[in-house]
Amino acid sequence: MDSRTFDEYRTSNIEREEVLQARRSEVHAGWGDKYIQRVHAKGKLTSRERIDLLKDEGTDIYEVGTFVNYGLEYDRGAKSPAAGVVTAFALVHGRWCMVIANDNTVASGAWWPKTPEKIQRAQQMALRLRLPTIYLVDCSGLFLPEQSNSFPGAKGGG
Repeated sequence: MDSRTFDEYRTSNIEREEVLQARRSEVHAGWGDKYIQRVHAKGKLTSRERIDLLKDEGTDIYEVGTFVNYGLEYDRGAKSPAAGVVTAFALVHGRWCMVIANDNTVASGAWWPKTPEKIQRAQQMALRLRLPTIYLVDCSGLFLPEQSNSFPGAKGGG
């Protein structure tokens, strides 16, 4: 390809990556600083802080399913960034693992619509790749206003 076309594609990709990074930051913030401070006031760490301590030093975390429920609003405008659960590949003691952690900055780690499916998908990836799964549980249960939408069908968690 010629240099002009290459530059156009590069510019377009940079713009798209900036959008994705802004959205990732939005999801990673959970319900915001107020809720992060509430978690810290209880003497706890956020999900991503716990995963960061769990992983081998100097290695990266590779989240999957980051945009599940992105842009959706539920009862009274409530949002569930990443379906209220973090799922990620991380290197732990030199071995790749699937790490699942309820996002305690989103409704105290409660389950939302698509949370069971996201957890099951992470478990399926781990099974197919023959990776151990580490589940960091910090969950208040189910986000009750969305109960009727959370457990239908064969993939429900109830």
